[in-house]
Amino acid sequence: MPMTHAIDAVRQALGMALILGGPLLAAAVLVGLLINVGQTLTQLHEPVLGLVPRLVAVGLVLLVILPWLLARWVSFAVELIGSIPDLL
Repeated sequence: MPMTHAIDAVRQALGMALILGGPLLAAAVLVGLLINVGQTLTQLHEPVLGLVPRLVAVGLVLLVILPWLLARWVSFAVELIGSIPDLL
């Protein structure tokens, strides 16, 4: 396998990881930011108050976008498996 094919495969895999993980990470960051601002305003610094809402937000976002995530993941896998004969 030429080096360009390997680099392209790694680039596609990293891009897919960012696409699949990006919405979940964004939800966790946004909820964490809102909770931290609220904790700063109330001067209540309890670690559990930041963790539980982030977990709930990530779970809800995951449930909402799960069909889209699975469709992207399956299409990537089909494309990757379909390109194996071209690499040999």
